[in-house]
Amino acid sequence: MSEKNITHYHMDKTVKYLFIIAFFTSASVLGYHFKNRSSCNEVFFKTDASSYTVDEGIVFSDLTLNAERWQWNFGDNNSSSQKSPLHYYKNAGTYDVELLVNGSCAGFKTIEIAEAIEIKDSTRFPVYTLPKTIRVGESLVIKDETTNATSWEWRFGETARVDNENRTATYVYKEAGLYTVKLVVNNDIEYVTPKKIRVLEEKKKASVLDNRERTPVINKNWNIPEYPEGYNPNKDDEEAVDKNEPITAPNISEKGFERMLLQVASGRKTALDFKKYFCGDIDKKVTVNTKVMTFTVLCQKITDKKIKIKSLNLGVEKGTNCINHVSLIYRRLIF
Repeated sequence: MSEKNITHYHMDKTVKYLFIIAFFTSASVLGYHFKNRSSCNEVFFKTDASSYTVDEGIVFSDLTLNAERWQWNFGDNNSSSQKSPLHYYKNAGTYDVELLVNGSCAGFKTIEIAEAIEIKDSTRFPVYTLPKTIRVGESLVIKDETTNATSWEWRFGETARVDNENRTATYVYKEAGLYTVKLVVNNDIEYVTPKKIRVLEEKKKASVLDNRERTPVINKNWNIPEYPEGYNPNKDDEEAVDKNEPITAPNISEKGFERMLLQVASGRKTALDFKKYFCGDIDKKVTVNTKVMTFTVLCQKITDKKIKIKSLNLGVEKGTNCINHVSLIYRRLIF
């Protein structure tokens, strides 16, 4: 009888130990989860970069307390599990960055990536000296001082055409105004040196007739016919039509053409507003950011877009002044 009681007491003690062990195990698990949950209630991280542009390295640093594991999603299908990863974006745009800490808590941040700033070789730009002012009718003489230059294209801004192809160029302005002189050497249109020149009105020559008294002409209402007998006032116009003279385009400077393109981008003009400069053919092939397309397609692409024109060159047909080529480099602005 005594042996049975001892055995029964031993079984109760074992059960008690099992309950104690289970209690401490559960408490430890709950404590671990509570610690991890309370340590990352607020996920916080920062970014560090000299500029937020394409191909510019950005360091993402987590500042969350008690963080032990990290999972970054940079918004461009790339990720990292480092605490402070370095990341490069290949395209401009807006990206939502997500950081998951300890596998359960998340933080978010939106960043803007701009187009990369193009760095050009300053030694390749044409070198020349341009006076600040000149008068209509006076000869402007400029000499290129660029090293290793073998070909030249001077544009003096009064028309869209190339005005001179010599190292030393001479030009005479016909109208007063502010013009942009451009020089391209060795056919390298990526490197153009533009400079401003103000063209003043032509000096008027004094005449001895200006100091003489003029006798007023008295109209005595003589009955003089408007045209001599047999004279046809429309004869010149009729002859011009019969000759089938070629269509000519009005002059437009590259600066004026650039302003019109910006008006297309703002929605105030369309490709049809350029029709007279292309002599009616607005489907001319143009080169845009090294790609070839029609001028109509170009206008459609930039309509209602914010753009910045980096360079523009126009080619015109001799004799008709029709624009037959446009070379344009521009970039989209994010804001």
